[in-house]
Amino acid sequence: MFIVVYHYKIPIKKTRDYVQLEKQAIKIYLECGCSGVEIYRDASYPARWMEINRFEDREHYPRVIGVVDEDPRMRELFEEFKSILGSEGGEAEKRLYYRMI
Repeated sequence: MFIVVYHYKIPIKKTRDYVQLEKQAIKIYLECGCSGVEIYRDASYPARWMEINRFEDREHYPRVIGVVDEDPRMRELFEEFKSILGSEGGEAEKRLYYRMI
């Protein structure tokens, strides 16, 4: 198992828009072969979010992302995501992890 974890801040007033966007994005990720997507909201700081994308292994990740990146629906959603983040949200932080146990 290989996961990619993103951390970012979504302005509270844009939460509903973000959730609708993610529902569409998750559908595309799964159609393209991603093993699963989980979205979490910080219990103490509701503007902070975490997204976990699961892949079979390190080699599976670029294959899936290559297909996702070519999907025109995802390009539109990514532009919308950037506008939701706005200047308040800053950049998404990305980290890669291998499952060990």
